[in-house]
Amino acid sequence: MTQVDAATAAAGPPTVRRRLLIMALCLVAPAIVFMALLARAEYGQSRGRYEQQLVATTRALGLAVDRQLAQGQSTLQALSVSPALAAGDLESFERQARAAVGADAAWIVLISPRGQVVNTRLPPGQAPPRSAGLPPERWAAVRSGRTTVSNLTFGKVVKQPIVAIDMPVIVAGELYDLAYIQTPSAFAPLFAAQGVPHSWTASIVDRNAKLVARSRDQEKMLGRSASRPMLDAMARDNDGVLETYTLDGTPTLSAFSRSAAYGWTFIVGVPRAELERANLSSLALLVTAGLVLLAIGATAALLFSRGISREVRALVADARIMAAGGEMPAQTSGGLREIGEVREALHAASNQLRAREAGEKRAAARQQLMINELNHRVKNTLATVQSLALQSLGRGEAAPGFDAFNERLYALARAHDLLTRTVWESADLAEVVRQTLEPYGDRARCEGPPAALPPSAALALSMVFHELATNASKYGGLSTPNGRVEVTWRRDPLDPRHLALRWVESGGPKLDGPPQRKGFGSRLIAASLRSELKGEAVFEYLPTGLVCALSVRLPDPAGAQALGDEPSVFDA
Repeated sequence: MTQVDAATAAAGPPTVRRRLLIMALCLVAPAIVFMALLARAEYGQSRGRYEQQLVATTRALGLAVDRQLAQGQSTLQALSVSPALAAGDLESFERQARAAVGADAAWIVLISPRGQVVNTRLPPGQAPPRSAGLPPERWAAVRSGRTTVSNLTFGKVVKQPIVAIDMPVIVAGELYDLAYIQTPSAFAPLFAAQGVPHSWTASIVDRNAKLVARSRDQEKMLGRSASRPMLDAMARDNDGVLETYTLDGTPTLSAFSRSAAYGWTFIVGVPRAELERANLSSLALLVTAGLVLLAIGATAALLFSRGISREVRALVADARIMAAGGEMPAQTSGGLREIGEVREALHAASNQLRAREAGEKRAAARQQLMINELNHRVKNTLATVQSLALQSLGRGEAAPGFDAFNERLYALARAHDLLTRTVWESADLAEVVRQTLEPYGDRARCEGPPAALPPSAALALSMVFHELATNASKYGGLSTPNGRVEVTWRRDPLDPRHLALRWVESGGPKLDGPPQRKGFGSRLIAASLRSELKGEAVFEYLPTGLVCALSVRLPDPAGAQALGDEPSVFDA
């Protein structure tokens, strides 16, 4: 017998305490594995949250810097159109420049090819040194005609690093540089404005990767290049997240983002030690809360899930009834106040929808009844006018204008019928033309983009086209079997309210020129266009036939909107 067998025999069968210990270990072991996996997942999620926050902070910082640079550019744009600058009145321009920047930390500099001529950083009246000219690389940008933001450079007048926004301007016929100058300290408030924590490091670097501003130790780090890992990452991508070191050697998790507008890069880093502490703290809370909530949640879920599920199903049934437009059943009091409030809101919404639908149906019925009554009365009025004219003027030789007067009344009646079909909201221009030229069949052709006419415009154009068609049927293109009329129109792309229409006759009798006198039809066309549409008509009496160009302006902008994308083309 071995020593192990002897020890086992001496120990005897397992005790109750030992059995409980083994059971506890069996229960704890899966929990330990689960918590280890959960801890690993939490670490990844925590790091992901930090990365998202870092990226969001770099982009927010970039937007803030872009806004600040854009403000300087706006100041330059306002000064560049100064009449005093164009005329070379530098004394007046300097006063305007000083007023534009006020008490800000920035200043304005005007530089000629021979040196500075205006510098608002100096006291008024003091001439800037001519030797303080523009570096060759900035002159190259000015000569390109573009407004540019410089990299970190050295100001010869202020004797310190500066950032300049350069805008080319013409002064008395010569190319100058108008510059908006700021020191790196002007960007320091942006870090606090973006809520960058004190333990983090935020930096702004120019296109040469030189540090322009920094949330910590700015004076010490100003002008230094970014770290080598960051330079390599910036060379590969415009933005990203990586583990690196700050210029003072602190290990960080850093994010960077490059501005598409100016090419500067914004870097924000959190110390990796802070990230690890936050992860450990979060994990400790997660473990504690998870164990407690797991026990409480499992019990509570079993108790409440049945009742909640039952009431949610009832809400779904009510929502389906409301969507179908049916009458919802009477409310019942539930076990949860929130679900009861939702059910009450659903019932109230259902009642309001049903009441609104009923009101809309009644209003639509009343509106249609009124429109039908109005149209009936208008027709009765036109019939009365026609009867009065007949009784007053008589027919035949005694009343040569009666037939034309009667046709004009018919044209008005047809226009009223067309507007009645659209509830007097609008009428399609193509439909107005088609209705007027319909009696002439395929001898009349119309083409133009869809356009909605308000009622007044529809009535006026209906009368205009009636007069043109009547004249064409008597003396013009429609008076012969082979004659034709073509009507086209288009909208002004810059002014949708403006319509240009063209009436062209062909195949009719040859014209020798304009008539000796203007008839009533011509006067009616001119009056209708002038009074209702603020337009005009131009008549050309060509040998091939009449050409009439109509220019109208719709009284309502909505009337010039297209009804579709395809133009209307048809034969009347």
